[in-house]
Amino acid sequence: MKDVMIIANPSSGKKKAEEYAETTKQTFSENNRKVDIKVTESIKDIPRFALQASEEAYDILIIIGGDGTVSEAVNELNKQKYRPVIGIIPAGTVNNIANGLSIPSDPKKVIAQVMDYKEKKADAGKVNDRVFLSSVSAGPVPETVWEVSEEQKEKFGQAAYFMEGIKSLRDEKSYDIELNIDEKKFDIDLNLILIGINSSIVGIPNFFDGAEADDGQLHLFGMKRSTIGQKLTVLQALLFSNKEFNETQDIAFTAPFKKAVLKIKNEKTFTTVDGDQGPAFPIIIEVLPQRFTFLVPKDE
Repeated sequence: MKDVMIIANPSSGKKKAEEYAETTKQTFSENNRKVDIKVTESIKDIPRFALQASEEAYDILIIIGGDGTVSEAVNELNKQKYRPVIGIIPAGTVNNIANGLSIPSDPKKVIAQVMDYKEKKADAGKVNDRVFLSSVSAGPVPETVWEVSEEQKEKFGQAAYFMEGIKSLRDEKSYDIELNIDEKKFDIDLNLILIGINSSIVGIPNFFDGAEADDGQLHLFGMKRSTIGQKLTVLQALLFSNKEFNETQDIAFTAPFKKAVLKIKNEKTFTTVDGDQGPAFPIIIEVLPQRFTFLVPKDE
């Protein structure tokens, strides 16, 4: 058994992953922990290093990067019998996975405090054969996520996603969906689908009231065909944690579940999974209760 492995993705976000890796190593070393740093040169290196962390039984795997980096690592770890405790230093353009675990957005703050973090088991989700830790979505807003260019990410950061998302609200396209959720079947016309693991999704805290990272459930948000004014009203309600729309369910609704099958009739549409293009419909989506163990702040 080995001690700590750090995977640093230098192409993430502001490209300071290697600097953060050295600072993190120093923090652990000062506490008599042995640290190995692995710097990625391509996306294929992420699962390769994650597999090494499992096979060589590292105690802790620190991942320095954004949602894409974390997602690549956990999808490899999910296949293994032994999974090290995972620590996340959020250094990407989008860090919704870390945000959902109440990990601060400032990498330097996380590095300074990580030795005081506690271990916490947290749920994961599975969509077809892919594991996710933040969200699965479909509709005009999620589609813009994987249409945002690398140049836009570099220039505007997370605001690039927000700007494209607001523009896409004008899209009134909806999907004729057959939804089988916990063995209850519905036919419904939806403009937007969001499925999350905990209360935070797409950077909005308390999106799903009462949801916890270890509650053994996934959480569905659906928005029906509606005008841009109605969409903005629901968006405002979500931003201010006002879920009155859920009482009537005329425009939008939320629902917890453990397993669901979603089919879109008569067209091919892709999902967005943890910020990247995911599988096309139909999809089978289910919770993996307390699948991974993370380092999180003690007051989480």
